[in-house]
Amino acid sequence: MPIRNVLILGCKGTLGGQLMKLYPEASGWDREDVDVLDFPALRARVSALHPLPEAIVNCVAFNDVDGAEDRPQQAMALNADFPGALALFTRELGIPLVHYSSNYVFDGVQGEYLETDSPSPLSAYGRSKWGGEQRIAEAAGHHYVVRTAVIFGPKGESDLSKKSFVDLMRDLATKRATIEAVADEINSITYAPDLAAATRDLLDRLPAPGIYHVANSGGASWFDVAHEIFRITGENVNVLPVPSTHFPRKALRPPKAILRTTKLTPLRPWEEALAEFLK
Repeated sequence: MPIRNVLILGCKGTLGGQLMKLYPEASGWDREDVDVLDFPALRARVSALHPLPEAIVNCVAFNDVDGAEDRPQQAMALNADFPGALALFTRELGIPLVHYSSNYVFDGVQGEYLETDSPSPLSAYGRSKWGGEQRIAEAAGHHYVVRTAVIFGPKGESDLSKKSFVDLMRDLATKRATIEAVADEINSITYAPDLAAATRDLLDRLPAPGIYHVANSGGASWFDVAHEIFRITGENVNVLPVPSTHFPRKALRPPKAILRTTKLTPLRPWEEALAEFLK
């Protein structure tokens, strides 16, 4: 029987909200329900569930890339220490864990990356995400690390759910006729409903544990995405390509880090997913 009784941590974020739609029988917790960094409390709360969950999906993360440069310990606690503890716990329970990582574990020199390529992060954020991958691997349970990148989609319920790049561009368009967007950083782009559906497929099939890349097909710069947004909506906005040095930021970003999906069925092109979201 497919897994249906899932515990989703971070259920009010952009991705967590989409997973809750796919798992109507799921338990969903967010920061007002439990402090995941108080692991004994989390462990007790999970152990009190009847029945116990058949799988745990962890959508909790420290996602402030530049903020991690100032708060590396907080980033490491949420992105590495917590997933590591969760992986040991799910191994003890004998259930699968799905955890999400990032294309920022790579330095961007190679350009396109397979699941088997070795990480070499440039930032505190990237190092914390790689730390999570390593700790989960060390736990040696039935765990799936899903690397993804640049998530967009319907905003999560939580007040702390970050606006996606798509939302930020739409907001800017209401205030100015010309928008500058970085043209020399290229990433994979991921539609949250597609990522949620791929996660469900992963738990339905339960392939070998390990690292899986899940992002919509293709790659794009921030300029490419902004240009495509306004092409689709028909809004009269002039998008100017600028170099990344035009917007000084604390954290280094990989210049090109496209995730190639080789272990799962590749998702549809990002442009198609973007058009669905905007229309």
